[in-house]
Amino acid sequence: MRRILITNKIIGIANRYTSEMEDIHTFKTGENPKARLLNLSNRLKKSSAKIKILRQPAKKGHPAVYENKTGNKMLECSNYVKAIYDNYDGLNSLLPSQYDEKISKLVDPKLGSYELNKIKVKLPKKRLMSLFELIVEAMRYVHVQKEIIPKYIKEMGIKTCVYCNAQFATTVTLQEIKPTKKGMVRIKYHEAPCYELDHNKAKSKYPYLCTNFYNLQPSCSSCNRRKNDRELGFSLYYEPGETDISPLHFRLDPKDIIRFRMTNDGQKVLPHLCNAGSDVPPMNPEDNSDAGRFNKMLGVQGIYDEHADIVEEILWKHKIYSSGFMTATINQIKSLGIVNFDMKRFILGGYYDSDDDFLKRPLSILKNDLWDQLNRKK
Repeated sequence: MRRILITNKIIGIANRYTSEMEDIHTFKTGENPKARLLNLSNRLKKSSAKIKILRQPAKKGHPAVYENKTGNKMLECSNYVKAIYDNYDGLNSLLPSQYDEKISKLVDPKLGSYELNKIKVKLPKKRLMSLFELIVEAMRYVHVQKEIIPKYIKEMGIKTCVYCNAQFATTVTLQEIKPTKKGMVRIKYHEAPCYELDHNKAKSKYPYLCTNFYNLQPSCSSCNRRKNDRELGFSLYYEPGETDISPLHFRLDPKDIIRFRMTNDGQKVLPHLCNAGSDVPPMNPEDNSDAGRFNKMLGVQGIYDEHADIVEEILWKHKIYSSGFMTATINQIKSLGIVNFDMKRFILGGYYDSDDDFLKRPLSILKNDLWDQLNRKK
């Protein structure tokens, strides 16, 4: 719900990630992504590669109908993978604005009239798999997910689901102890994700982007599974010049605010997810605006309906922390010698200096948006 500007710092992180992915020493001999892609391309053009093309999906009482081919009779599959191999260098740090010009236009046409999601392949000594699954496997996505990307996510300070901002998505340092032959122990530390990675561009449709830095978005399991391979229309990263940097925000009904100020009753006051430029939530369940898609696909409004207690606490704090109270608090903090004191962080329990700060603690977006609304000058 909050996007991160692709600054020089972010570009630097993405480039270091790409260098690690392209370093042959990162993987065992012959197991780096580029070598595996070439190997897969070669295997796909052999007659031993059994290819099945879906012609008619399964219907009630009728099984799916496939057209059977062999690799040497359908070179499109091999050519498709070979095109990914040919354009692999720098692929993992391509900016979102470069996806089409530098990879999609060079790879997708290789399949001709065939649809990627309708192609299954049976290679010798392997189970029947979708073509995109073979590509994702060759590009070492599972290894990236578990062993490589977590330290870069941690470096950026992302600690919440980028979609709902209601669940933690932290990277933790684990200690692995292994005994040696000499009776000693070797301690190895590595970063491990406590989250799932969602692909903004689904790997089932864009397998060549399955390890692209900007396409990997930390999310809670609920949001990741609800979204699945659908297009949410939200990208975590944005480039300089883009204007849609904060597409959603939370608002309280003004009537609820007035009622609280008159009665001090903040129970059952619910926040509403609204589109940018609007203080009214979408009312139509089929609304295809940003807020409509977040609610329909991810159930975000339902998640925040369960946080009425947090909203009530924000209302309390706004009433308690008058300008005089805050002045006295700041003076007291100064007397303790605390520097760089952030009153908003102190009151709301979050970070609010920049957009990417909102991803450091759950519910930061909700708290910030409602606090700003309550303090809005009339």
